Amino acid sequence: MINSIQKLKGIKAQKVTEAASVEYSLLPDNAIFPLVIKPATVGMQLNDWITENRPVFEEKVNKYGAILFRGFHINTVEKFENFTTLYADTPLEYNLRSSPRYAVGKNVYHTTTYPKEYHIEMHSESSYAPVHPNNIVFCCIDPADKQGETPIADNKIVLESLSEKTRNKFFEKGVKYVRNLNEAYGLSWKEVFQTEDKKEVEATCDQQGISYEWKSDTNLVLTWNKKAIWEHPATGDEIWFNHAYFFNKYALEASFFDMVKSEDELPNNTFYGDGSEISKQEIEEIRAAYKKATVLFPWEKGDVLFLDNMRISHGRSPYEGSRQIIASLF
Repeated sequence: MINSIQKLKGIKAQKVTEAASVEYSLLPDNAIFPLVIKPATVGMQLNDWITENRPVFEEKVNKYGAILFRGFHINTVEKFENFTTLYADTPLEYNLRSSPRYAVGKNVYHTTTYPKEYHIEMHSESSYAPVHPNNIVFCCIDPADKQGETPIADNKIVLESLSEKTRNKFFEKGVKYVRNLNEAYGLSWKEVFQTEDKKEVEATCDQQGISYEWKSDTNLVLTWNKKAIWEHPATGDEIWFNHAYFFNKYALEASFFDMVKSEDELPNNTFYGDGSEISKQEIEEIRAAYKKATVLFPWEKGDVLFLDNMRISHGRSPYEGSRQIIASLF
């Protein structure tokens, strides 16, 4: 059905030959990603291996899109922050925010404070933003007592799983984003832009091509357009990379609609680039495509999950107990 799936399913767990200090494998149950990398020798340091094998690492990222480093014991904020120094020139601050987060280190964030009883839908980090990160890296400091996985999906397979009609509509029209920032629902404009200066907000919008309208001192409406389907800069593959599904009204929890009086009060919504509605049927089609492309696995303490943000989307399962997963963008 999908050539990329058929080719990768033939790959079996294997030890590396080009860098004998680590072992490669795949997860069970015919998972075709992420590639799992474990130390083959006691005391192997992750930073040292990546530094010494950067071309190998980058080739694996381009092939699989997701790398799970397991057994390197990156189990504190300080250790993970040290890992991010490998990309010291490129870490990004979490700007134009769409979910509540707080920093725990330099360009290291707790993944979200979204209530643990809710599922977070699949998305590519900040794919809606005029400037988006190329990579996102997660680190498991403490796994949840129950569930709390970070499901991941291959955006190339998501796109291949959509009907030709839907693909063509998104390719031709792109996505129009509408964000209604207020203090009643979702995030305030101060939280989104990390400032209390309205002039600074306006300057950012002008610079990034975002139209804005102040409804009041506490209510700001933003609109802008962006592509839905991209050519991956390293592989040349066409990929699904947008927030058309995540921000759409039909993807929201049903209970949320009981809180608002009209769709105009929704914190986020998406349309085709020409302003026409993305139908509920099309949103359900995208949901099914994500499901088909998704891999789920339990976190282990000290795991580091490196994602090509354009190639691989992610979400969050609900969970019980405490959970500390941190992340960095670059």
